[in-house]
Amino acid sequence: MTRQRILSIAAVLVLAAAPLVALTVNTPKGPAEVFARGDLVDLVELLRLTGADVQFAPAAGSYNALLDDHEAQFTPGGNLAVIDGQLVSLPGPVRTLEGHVVGSLTTAGALLAPLGWSLRGTAAALELIASGGDRLEVARVVSPTGTLAVVRGTAQRPRLGSAPGIVTLTFAGPVTLGAPVPVEAELLGGDLREGTLTLRLAPGVEVASTYPLDNPPRFVLKLEASRAIAASAPATGETRTGPLVVLDPGHGGEDQGAKGPAGELEKDITLALARLVAGRLQAAGVTARLTRDGDEGVPLADRTALPNRLRADAFVSIHANASPARGAKGAETYFMNVDASDPQAAQSAARENASAPADTVQLILWDLAHVANITASSRLARALQERLDALQGIRDRGVKQAPFVVLTGATSPAALVEVGFLSNPDEAARLTGRASQDELAAALSEAIVGFLRTADATAEPSPTP
Repeated sequence: MTRQRILSIAAVLVLAAAPLVALTVNTPKGPAEVFARGDLVDLVELLRLTGADVQFAPAAGSYNALLDDHEAQFTPGGNLAVIDGQLVSLPGPVRTLEGHVVGSLTTAGALLAPLGWSLRGTAAALELIASGGDRLEVARVVSPTGTLAVVRGTAQRPRLGSAPGIVTLTFAGPVTLGAPVPVEAELLGGDLREGTLTLRLAPGVEVASTYPLDNPPRFVLKLEASRAIAASAPATGETRTGPLVVLDPGHGGEDQGAKGPAGELEKDITLALARLVAGRLQAAGVTARLTRDGDEGVPLADRTALPNRLRADAFVSIHANASPARGAKGAETYFMNVDASDPQAAQSAARENASAPADTVQLILWDLAHVANITASSRLARALQERLDALQGIRDRGVKQAPFVVLTGATSPAALVEVGFLSNPDEAARLTGRASQDELAAALSEAIVGFLRTADATAEPSPTP
């Protein structure tokens, strides 16, 4: 056999063994070729086949896909995405390969679903189709741990909201309701409108925690009777006659937090405010404790441990905001959820979580199972936000949700409040003035006292053991 013949046979064998370099995808407009290598496929090309406008943002190093009213943001090198304002975990990592942004077919499906599209078939016969949305079914389930409302039929993690007697679940991708919501005991039916599922709850019932389950995908809400806020005694054994609130002055020590244009430090402002709020709460008959009394660093996990150990009736972490937009102003209030309510909330959580170990943040994003006191925490956050809006007389920036380490594991109603923007020169000057701090402290303490009174008045008595 000649040398040329041997080389020809070797070339054929190499090509036969090489991974797939192009994938044929059938679309409503006909077949299209998409770059692929092995089990990885070009995510940007797939998204553009749906008609999405996909742009690269050099400053952030991320890609933005826009289609109708939906947006998906993802960054090569990680497996997190922000979809319609919610921080989600993708099934696999996004990476770059030979100038292409690639991921697995399951990762591609997770990015396509919120835009109203899905993949069907295998790599040998793959089809891109416009989906009609996930079909939701809600069931009431009695388990050994209590009564659950189980939402089946979707792997999406909804954004939660609450109001007296209802809980709302807003989905990023299209959804439909496959069957009527049952009317049974704690659950009084519900309806779905424009991607938001509203569940009606019986009087005296609220959502205590939520968590997702896999295989098959479900989203679970644990329902419990509302509890009186000031009913529990502290774990230390001491008695108390009124409610107890733990205030957390953000940052401290080497962790200065945000810095204003004239050198204003977040750690100093939050401590001054916390001391003023504590004084006003004490005057109103509410026992107040601080996570730090001076300029010392306190680990984020230890800040939450204090209200849990004392069995506090509320936990409020006080911070000052920062934004690349120097004109940003006003207060923002958050309560804990694994999914951020919008990209700005995700960025704020990332900034406040910066002092936590990286594995702690990943644990929250990937493995958080229970978010305690969802309903009560959202009420506390709303009470704080409304008082601050009234004080500052500006447009409501809204109550938001994000995965803050300092709120993780809190067993009491918990909220994080950003009292203003240090990046705004006018607000920075106001936040350091004693008169303005007194006004802010009055608004915060009034909101906390109002929350405690409302919760105590509306709670049903606990059953006798």
